[in-house]
Amino acid sequence: MTRRPSGRRVQRMDNLLDTARDLDERAEPYVMVTVVRRVRPSSATVGDKAIVTADGEMKGFVGGHCTRDLVIDQAKKCLRTGESKLVLVTPQPPTDVAEGVTVLPMTCASEGTVELFLEPKHVDPLLVVVGNSPIALALAELAPRFSLNPRRISLEEAATPRAEGPVATLRSELHFHANTPAYGVVATMGLYDVDGLLAVASLPLRYLGLVTSPKRWTRVRADLAEAGASSDFIDFVTAPAGFDIGAVGPQEIALSVLAQIVERRRRGAKALWEGQSAAWTSVSEASVTHCSNVSVHQEVVDPVCGMTVDLAKTPHRLELDGTTYGFCCGGCRDRFAREPERYLHSHA
Repeated sequence: MTRRPSGRRVQRMDNLLDTARDLDERAEPYVMVTVVRRVRPSSATVGDKAIVTADGEMKGFVGGHCTRDLVIDQAKKCLRTGESKLVLVTPQPPTDVAEGVTVLPMTCASEGTVELFLEPKHVDPLLVVVGNSPIALALAELAPRFSLNPRRISLEEAATPRAEGPVATLRSELHFHANTPAYGVVATMGLYDVDGLLAVASLPLRYLGLVTSPKRWTRVRADLAEAGASSDFIDFVTAPAGFDIGAVGPQEIALSVLAQIVERRRRGAKALWEGQSAAWTSVSEASVTHCSNVSVHQEVVDPVCGMTVDLAKTPHRLELDGTTYGFCCGGCRDRFAREPERYLHSHA
């Protein structure tokens, strides 16, 4: 006769699965622990599960108090190594231990035995890529090959632009990752560099790179300071991003940036941007909704097609001789970039 699980156990499993779904949506690391074998009088049951989060909190049930402390300790090691493991907790360690099994002493008076499978989830660090440029797309494509979990956001693809402006629009795409340490790269190619940097500044960052030229970075630094970014945050940005390898084309440029991220990661760089309020000096977060001296709801005429656009909201912008021009689409912006004098003359 098959024993049916109790209502309390079913409810506990449902709650645990809800927790796992929430963590999966936020791509937050955790360890799923499953009981694969038990010997009485262990209080666990085969199939029991628990989740251990990155901060050492356990949710679920896989044994009593003694087992709990051992499991949490082993789960933290799994998160550090990124590897799954089998853990045998027993009062009588076997003489022959199978390869890959970690044996730990059972210290509880009950002297039960339990074998557990620990599986880490989302241990690859998050790589936030801002932009819809060919380099941004190449970064997102190559990132998994370097054990990075890519999350690309852009104003061009934002589902619902927020009234507060581009920074708030981009930041709304990152709310699941607010507490997740990440690496960040802004590759908007000058369209909304400042807005992209300020949006990612809300995250705890181990690296933040801007794909740009040294000359352009000088202007972006000034715009960041004018927007209210702290000097510590500005100094944290790596610009131009990537190693100088003589890269040609989006794929090679993306490779140079990823090489720099790998170098920072593997050599244990200590720098960590804490995120949130530390980014700002004298202005509120909600007020930073512009780039390159762009005012909210500033209507301008696209010099290519003549359409009226909101300079604060359009992602298609280009700066020339100290003036920021707005465009209805990327095509108009590209045509203007190739022959600015032609269009400026025709709309003079």
